[in-house]
Amino acid sequence: MWRFEPSGPDELNELLQLYNDIGNMNTGQISKFGFKFTLNTSGEYTVKVTRKLLKSKLIPYNGKSIWWSKTTPLKVRCFIWKAILCRIPVTENFAIRGINAPSSLCPMCNKVTESVDHLIITCEHSRSVQLWIFKWYGIGDKSFSNIRELIDFAGAWGNCPKKKEILIIVFYCTIWNVWLSRNEKIFKRINVNPIRIVDNIISLSYIWCKHICGASCGNWAE
Repeated sequence: MWRFEPSGPDELNELLQLYNDIGNMNTGQISKFGFKFTLNTSGEYTVKVTRKLLKSKLIPYNGKSIWWSKTTPLKVRCFIWKAILCRIPVTENFAIRGINAPSSLCPMCNKVTESVDHLIITCEHSRSVQLWIFKWYGIGDKSFSNIRELIDFAGAWGNCPKKKEILIIVFYCTIWNVWLSRNEKIFKRINVNPIRIVDNIISLSYIWCKHICGASCGNWAE
């Protein structure tokens, strides 16, 4: 059962070639069909040997590091990581994988194709949330074109390591709540007001700081 029918002659030819290759396979009438792990003299698979092989083939990463804040929940950290790599499920990525969506437009503004950076950063809905957060945190109006720029700004902001760490948490919480508001709009048909999102960001980031890692972030008023 295929997820979707071949969308063109190239895919159809590949599918027919696959059928042909499978049909021509001959596993032999006498020998037992199976697999042998050639990296081990015993022929048995082991994680240790496989890990050693993978480590020797890894390509060194020369790009910028990702702020892996342990104060935020693991699922949020994983989401931020995938968002920076543009791997979250938005319609632009659906199209790349051959999945047809009812509409390719951003569900929050209905003006531009829904890409990761547009939805999280440049959409007028997310921009409104950012402006409120900047005002709350005492930061002047800033404009970013992608998620990486937003995170890098937080990592380089100010001279106090404590305030810098809290700002990273706030930005992670902002990205996460913008994504949640997008899902509420799509799946529940609920239009979430930007001010309500900001309230959620303030309260949730405080909870993360206070209860997940026990960071000294003061009381609620502070």
